[in-house]
Amino acid sequence: MEPWQVPELVDKMGKQQPVIIAYILAVDQDVFNQAERELLLYLALVVWRIMSKGDTPLSSITEDILQKAENSNLKMLEYFEKESDAGFFEAAELMIKNYNQPEVLRYILDAVMEEECDVMGEDVEEYLVRDENKGLMIIHLKTIIDCFDRGSD
Repeated sequence: MEPWQVPELVDKMGKQQPVIIAYILAVDQDVFNQAERELLLYLALVVWRIMSKGDTPLSSITEDILQKAENSNLKMLEYFEKESDAGFFEAAELMIKNYNQPEVLRYILDAVMEEECDVMGEDVEEYLVRDENKGLMIIHLKTIIDCFDRGSD
């Protein structure tokens, strides 16, 4: 994705999925720094584009669908917070293995957990997610995947 395409895609996603775009733009404003917020938006756009390319058109996500997915994922985050690092990675691998959209989930896990970040063709250190925010960012992106996955039923 070229940098000039981002505003156009945000606008298009806002028209097709207003609940999702509002969620991404509003979630955890007091937690994420500007670079993390930009990366979250970028990854949400990528997820939306990937999920839009499926065989079944995406339904417009409602606030109810979003709330249910987010609540489920926040419970999962609480569970993961109790795990050791080794336990976290084991649980994450098991989650990917049993997940309905494993490739999309693995993509966001890899993107958020990277030690080096390639954003729009640039190796930019400032786009690295701070360690304390990685789990939260993954949960927000997984919430979006879950919504799109359910919304295409």
